[in-house]
Amino acid sequence: MFKRNNFIIWVLLAFSVTTSKSYAEITTWEFRQGAANYDVDNSANAFGNLLSIDSDNDGTPELTIEAWANTGCGWSCGNDDHVAQGFASTNDWGLLNYNLDSSSGSLKGENHVIDNAGGDVDMMFFSFSESTALSGIDIGWFSGDSDVSIAAFSTLPTLNGNTWNTIVGQSIFKASFSNLGNAPYSLTNEVAGAVVEAKYWLIGAYSSIFGDSGANDSNSDSFKLASITTTQTLKTPPKDPDLVEVAEPSTIAIFASFGLFLMWRRKKTA
Repeated sequence: MFKRNNFIIWVLLAFSVTTSKSYAEITTWEFRQGAANYDVDNSANAFGNLLSIDSDNDGTPELTIEAWANTGCGWSCGNDDHVAQGFASTNDWGLLNYNLDSSSGSLKGENHVIDNAGGDVDMMFFSFSESTALSGIDIGWFSGDSDVSIAAFSTLPTLNGNTWNTIVGQSIFKASFSNLGNAPYSLTNEVAGAVVEAKYWLIGAYSSIFGDSGANDSNSDSFKLASITTTQTLKTPPKDPDLVEVAEPSTIAIFASFGLFLMWRRKKTA
């Protein structure tokens, strides 16, 4: 026999679950030249620069982007496993990475793509203003293979002077993906897209340090990053109603609650 108080609590719990509202904002960050509002230093040899996206023009970027690679001090002292900052830029195909080994330290030459040629693993470092999940990657151009590695960080990692192995050790999530091609690749069903939200992300050319992609390691990966898609859980409803996903009371829950109420009434009047 249902007791009245327990029934009321059950109904309240049922409706609190079925009527709970979930707010999420899905954003596609376009990196093709001219597709977004960038603040980019395009001067020659500007290694250590910063790209920023301030979509609402309020003076506070929602996203900043840097280029990094394990080049040590670059071409002048030979190859090195330690990570140093390069030059981040864009063209019609997306984000570019000029690492310190690029053509005798200049921004000219073929090494402007995000690649892992010659043992230099290029990564783009994304710093968001709020924690967000990575739910999609779109490669605008690639040559050879297009295997991608990613890592997420809950706190700002120490990149400069560390190895990729040490840097990945600071991450809360890491993964590699095989042959993304130049079509949008969804991470919706991956752990990164479904669970992990972080303010800091690395996205770049494949390295087994980030996880085995099942790819052929002998093939170099070389690409330009056209866009990424992120999903951010919001604590309050967004101003744009198109961004709101609301879970309304389900028909089954309503009828179940009504049926339980009738059962309780019969028991009470019996």
